[in-house]
Amino acid sequence: MRGTTCLRFVLITAAALLAVGSVACGPRVEPADLVLTNGHIATVDLATPTAQAIAVRDGKVEAVGTVAEIKAYIGQKTEVIDLQGRFAMPAFTESHAHFMGVGAAKLNLELMKAQNWDEIVAKVAEAAKTKKPGEWILGRGWHQEKWDRVPAGAVEGFPTHDLLSKAAPDNPVFLTHASGHATIANAKAMELAGVTRATRNPSGGEILKDRAGNPIGVFRERASGLVGRALSAGLAKRTPEQVEADAVREAEMADREYIS
Repeated sequence: MRGTTCLRFVLITAAALLAVGSVACGPRVEPADLVLTNGHIATVDLATPTAQAIAVRDGKVEAVGTVAEIKAYIGQKTEVIDLQGRFAMPAFTESHAHFMGVGAAKLNLELMKAQNWDEIVAKVAEAAKTKKPGEWILGRGWHQEKWDRVPAGAVEGFPTHDLLSKAAPDNPVFLTHASGHATIANAKAMELAGVTRATRNPSGGEILKDRAGNPIGVFRERASGLVGRALSAGLAKRTPEQVEADAVREAEMADREYIS
């Protein structure tokens, strides 16, 4: 009887030691700074596309998994947010860059580094060689105050459309200022927009004109919408397949730029 009792004690002690050992040898993780739990989380990982919870440390995703799995990352100082079934996904914090606009800009003429108006005209002339008659040539980034010289015949420091119209006589050209608050168009673009010397300034915008009253091609603020509507009318002629293909291409170009 006494021997049986001793055997039971040894077995119980051994089991307890094994249990302690298994706990001591189990996976240990450092507490996360933030845990989002009880949600529907998109992981952007094809192998495990969704998860119930996520742990974040030092601004980086530490782990994703079930509520039970991520519970191990909760420490005394961990901020825990119960999503209560809400959706969450990783994302960039960006500074008002207009994601699709970034992609569109990469597909058009990049004019920010141009040293003067002549360089921009040359870029347009080169682009016209690859365009069919009637196709729009778009660009963005020019800034007259950053050029190394004032264009000949400038009005208030802005160039006139004359050289631009000669560079691409059969293509409408529409170039947006670096600020986004002004544009310059060539004669073909203004023709499609119906802009003449008789065209009045729209509310909140200005058609810049020379001393003779002729539009020089520069449009400030809401006046840019006059040419913008002509551009939209041209884009509206695309097929649904072309619209989707263009959007996908813009998104891909923006994605590459952001990653870079």
